[in-house]
Amino acid sequence: MNPKVSINLCCYNSEKYLRETLDSIVGQTYKDWELIIINDGSSDATADIIGEYKGKGLPLVYHHQENKGLGYSRTEALKRSHGEYIAFIDHDDLWLPDKLASQVNVLEDHPEVDFVYSNYFAMKGTRKTLATRKRLPQGDVFERFLCHYPVAILTVMVRKKAIDRLDDFFDINLALAEEYDLFMRLLYRSQAIYLDKPTAVYRLHAGMNSFKSMGKWPDEIAYVLKKLGSLYPNLEHDYASAISSCKLEMEYARAKMFMEQGDLRSARRQIKPYKFITLKYFILYLFSHLPVKFWNLVYLYLGKSPF
Repeated sequence: MNPKVSINLCCYNSEKYLRETLDSIVGQTYKDWELIIINDGSSDATADIIGEYKGKGLPLVYHHQENKGLGYSRTEALKRSHGEYIAFIDHDDLWLPDKLASQVNVLEDHPEVDFVYSNYFAMKGTRKTLATRKRLPQGDVFERFLCHYPVAILTVMVRKKAIDRLDDFFDINLALAEEYDLFMRLLYRSQAIYLDKPTAVYRLHAGMNSFKSMGKWPDEIAYVLKKLGSLYPNLEHDYASAISSCKLEMEYARAKMFMEQGDLRSARRQIKPYKFITLKYFILYLFSHLPVKFWNLVYLYLGKSPF
C-alpha cells in the first residue's frame, strides 16, 4: 500500500545541516510517509549521513546521480514518489513537528484544493523571525502570485494528481525559479489554501543557492512568463496588469542588482525609463547618482542585505 505523503529532499554537499533536516522529518507527528532523497553528485559526507538514516529502517528511497542541478533533481524525486500528496524540503531547512499533519488535514477536508502553503520562520544563525505578519492569499491565487510570489517551497504540500496533469515537472533550465514555474502552471487551474501559522524554518546562510544565483532571478522570471504565455494563449489578455507589474519589478530588480555590484552607471541606465512609475523607482534612480556607500548604508539599515 502506498504512503499518503511523499517527501522530496534534494541534496548537494549537504553534510553541514543534513542531520538536522532529517531529524525534523523523523520527528513529524504524522507518520504515513516515504522519503525520496536525490543526491546530486555530492563530494562530501552526504551519502554517509543518508546511509546512517537508511540503516535505521526509515521508509527511504535513495538515488545518487552525477551533478545535474536542482530542477533535474526535483523532477527525479517526483518520478519516484508514490504518495497521494507531495511535500518538499531542502537539505538545510527544518520542519516543525506538526507540519505534515496540519497540511494533510487541510487536503483531506478540502478535496477541491490542490495546494497548501504556510507561514514560516527565517533563521540566520540562531535567530528566528516570522517571515510575514500578513495573512497571505488563498483561493484563486494565480494572478496575485504572478508578480508577488510569497511561497517558500519547504511550506508546500500538493496533490500528486495535480502535478501529474502538467506536461512536465521542474524545468532544468532554471536555477532559482524552478518552483515558481511549476507551481504557477499548477495554480493556473488549481485552488490554494494558506495556513496562517509557521510550519517550517528556512535557514539563511552564505552557501545558499538562492544567494549565490540571485543575479539570475530577473531573467528566469522573464523566461517563466514567456513560457506561461506560450502555454496559455489568453494569458497576456486576461492578466495584462499583473504581467505588466511583474515585468516592471524585474527591471527594478536588475537595477538593484547593479547597485549592489557598485555599477552605478548600469543601474541608472536600467532604472531611468521607469523612474516616475512609483516612489521606490524614483528613490533608486536618485541613489544611482550618489556614491555607492550611501546605497549600502540604506540597504543594510533596511535589513535587506543578507550578510
